[in-house]
Amino acid sequence: MRTAFIILSALILAIAAADASAQMGSRRGSGRVGADRAAKAQEKPQESVDQLALILAELQEDLKLTANQHAAWDAYARSVEALASDLARERGRTKEVMQMKVLQRLDHAVDVARDRLTAVEDIVAAAKKLYAGLTPEQRSVADPRLASAIAAAADSGTANVGIRPGPPEVRK
Repeated sequence: MRTAFIILSALILAIAAADASAQMGSRRGSGRVGADRAAKAQEKPQESVDQLALILAELQEDLKLTANQHAAWDAYARSVEALASDLARERGRTKEVMQMKVLQRLDHAVDVARDRLTAVEDIVAAAKKLYAGLTPEQRSVADPRLASAIAAAADSGTANVGIRPGPPEVRK
């Protein structure tokens, strides 16, 4: 249990650090480099949304879920999508946050970390419920990939809530 908590904490810190880094940008270099980085960041959202949707769709397809397992899968996918949505909403608030006074920004950082912890805990609870209902063959498929959706959700921080679980042809 303690090991899982340490891993979860490290993951949350990594997500928070990546988010803070993305929000703050580089202090070195010319303004043009910052503009180029901002342009690239604008291109990334759809790619990362597609990546998260693809990861979820491929995992769902590879698991070959039974009718009884779909409810647990849907809860898991929704919780992963919720994290991506929360990250997107927060990244959209960068300008507003930067205008806060320092103590407000610190309090805000704590609130964001708590929200992310709650979202990750929701994913973990849903993943455990899903995993408990999987067959041994399905677990061997899920083992290396179930938790990777958390990282994909973090990467898709500008995701929209239009991500739909299921194979790509169903989501269209």
